[in-house]
Amino acid sequence: MKRAFRYLLPLLLLMLLTLPALADGYEFADDLTGEYLYPAGSDESTATYIYRYRYPQLSGDDEIAAMFNTTYAYTADDTLAFEAPMNAGLTDGAAQATIIDVTYEVTCQTADYLSILVTKHTKRPDSESTTISGHVFALTGSRAGEIISLPYLLGILTQDGKVDTWLQDRQTAKADNCVRELVWAEIERMMKSGDVPFYDGLTFEELEAAFYPEEDFYLDENGDPVFYLLENTVALPEAGILLVPISLETLLDEL
Repeated sequence: MKRAFRYLLPLLLLMLLTLPALADGYEFADDLTGEYLYPAGSDESTATYIYRYRYPQLSGDDEIAAMFNTTYAYTADDTLAFEAPMNAGLTDGAAQATIIDVTYEVTCQTADYLSILVTKHTKRPDSESTTISGHVFALTGSRAGEIISLPYLLGILTQDGKVDTWLQDRQTAKADNCVRELVWAEIERMMKSGDVPFYDGLTFEELEAAFYPEEDFYLDENGDPVFYLLENTVALPEAGILLVPISLETLLDEL
C-alpha cells in the first residue's frame, strides 16, 4: 500500500488532467463560471478584490444531474451573496488586488461515485495560499446526487437507514481513529526523515483537532481515498498541502 505523504506536485495535477471527462455515465455540460469585482463598477485592472470561480455541471435533466448542479450553483450564489462582499470590504484602499480563483478537477468516476477536487487559490498583496476540498458524490442508491462522507464509502452508514445506531456510531469512531493513526504514523516517519517542516512538538491530539477523516478526502483514479492536511495546519506554510492515499482495502481490513 502506498501511504507516503506527497506535496501537491505537478505530477498529481497532470494525472488529474488526463482523466477522461466521464466514462460510461454522465457527461459534463458547460462549466458554471462567474466573478465578483470590488468596488462596484470596477474592472480587473482597477478592482481591489477579484473573485473568480469555475465549477462543474452535468448534462441531462434527471434528478442526479439536477442535484449535482444545484450543489455548485448554491455554493457560488452563497459566496457571491455573503463571503465575497464581506472579504472585499477589507481591501478598501489597497494598492494591489486580492485575487481568488476557484477551479476543479475530476479525480475519479465510477458507476457508483464521482469525485471532484475543488481548489481555491488566494493571491494577496503580501502572500499566497491554496486550499482544497474533496466532494465525493454518490451516483447510485437513495443518496444518489449527494456528497457522501467516509462512513458511507466504507459501508458503515447505509443508504437505506436500516442499521444499528450504536454499532454505526462505534464503527464510525473506529474508522476515524484508524485513519488518524495511519496518518500519524506517516507524520512520525516524515519527522524522522526531516522531509517536511512539521511544527515543533506536534502531537496526535493536535492532528485530531486539525484533521477530519470523514470529510477531508477525495477519491483517486482507482476509487481509493486520498486524505489531505491543509496548509498551515500541522506543518509550516511552505510544506503546502500534504496528501496521504490509503487504499479502501486497507481501511476495510482495519475495520
